[in-house]
Amino acid sequence: MIEAHTQTIGVCEACARTTRDLADEVRRGGTPSRDDLVRTVAEAERVLEELRVLRTEVERLGREVA
Repeated sequence: MIEAHTQTIGVCEACARTTRDLADEVRRGGTPSRDDLVRTVAEAERVLEELRVLRTEVERLGREVA
């Protein structure tokens, strides 16, 4: 469970960094390249799938404890 929380924190940190970097680039008047956006979307999809699996496991554990 601790490993799952540690991984979730890492995901949140990565999300915050990506958001910050994108906002900073746009603020400077830039636009991310298509390749960068494609990679970002793919990574976001991968993370969302990991979180879906993690949520399912946490919900299962919650049912067992209840």
